[in-house]
Amino acid sequence: MNIVLFKWKIATLRKIDHRIMAVVVGFFLFLLVFEVAVSVTPATASSLCNPLPHEPILITSDNDFTHTNGVVSGTGTASDPYLISNWQIKNLTPGYAIKVDNSEGEITKFFKIGCIQSNFAQVPATGAKLIWLVNIHTPTTISDVAGNSRDAFGVIGIQLDLSGNISLDRLSLNRIGDHGILLNSSDHINIIRSKLKADGDGVLMQNSHHITIGSQCNLATGTDCNAFTYDDGRGIWINNSHDVLVQYTITSADDSGGIVIDGNESYNVTLINGIAAGNGPICRMDPETGIRKPTGLRIDFISGIAIINGAHDISVKDYNIHGNAHYDIMNGGDGNYLNRCTGIVEHISKTLPGGANIDLNGNCYGTQSGFSPTPTKNCPKP
Repeated sequence: MNIVLFKWKIATLRKIDHRIMAVVVGFFLFLLVFEVAVSVTPATASSLCNPLPHEPILITSDNDFTHTNGVVSGTGTASDPYLISNWQIKNLTPGYAIKVDNSEGEITKFFKIGCIQSNFAQVPATGAKLIWLVNIHTPTTISDVAGNSRDAFGVIGIQLDLSGNISLDRLSLNRIGDHGILLNSSDHINIIRSKLKADGDGVLMQNSHHITIGSQCNLATGTDCNAFTYDDGRGIWINNSHDVLVQYTITSADDSGGIVIDGNESYNVTLINGIAAGNGPICRMDPETGIRKPTGLRIDFISGIAIINGAHDISVKDYNIHGNAHYDIMNGGDGNYLNRCTGIVEHISKTLPGGANIDLNGNCYGTQSGFSPTPTKNCPKP
């Protein structure tokens, strides 16, 4: 609510004749309600999520879509999908909070998942997934999911195996013990308006294709942007995956690199309008052993954007790229790793560069390694 506007309304009311005061008060109350109603943003709307306690949910056939199994509405058709929503699931001892497993091909109904929260109070020693889909190909939306695993070992926020036509929207996953989002052999996945922080990678895709990350947003403020930050691994690791679009996405303060495009099966990858920063490892004390160790991975291509191991047909445009601890952009590794706890540069095996048709012209960056000729720069004028 605009404070100045509110005060002006009060002052105006005081000047009005008492005989019409009741009418005017009613009018301004209407204005107040109207202003609140029209100012609701997607983030505010998601705050209406008020989940209730629920036990883990497992669905392996159409018969499992029941009220007892978390379904709150819907008939399972494309126009009226089942809705699993408004649940807080603290117990992940089966290895998941929600798992929809179509391995046997017995799920034909449409569904969506929304308003799911967890504090991961009970997690097995081997880890768990907050939401896990297997072999799901009907159009499905997963939205308004929030959780903090407090770095519990092996925890994954969202895992999609052999699945497609999935939209992930408004995820808020913090201190996830492994990966924020893991895509295994999946396709036609869309990730928007999500904030991820993980001890592994923010997003890891393996053997997947037709993946879109991001939608138009305000990069300066981060409003409605994907932000994969403070990951011990990479913000985004594209591993042997093709036809990938990353746009309006912030990957920063990631200890092992902002974005890594890896493998000769990674191709037709486009990055547009984003921020990529690989700050590199920091020296941190292990609370269990009391020994100071570098965070992140011991690799030789820590940078804002790295292209390695034959990845080809790649275009990066209008990106702001910083390596901070190493180079800003890298084509292959350089055989060096800086141990942040000892200050010693360690010589390790040199990672292979990318393949043909790599275009990084037109980005803002400072230093580069492995590109010939050097990509042109396009930085805003001071």
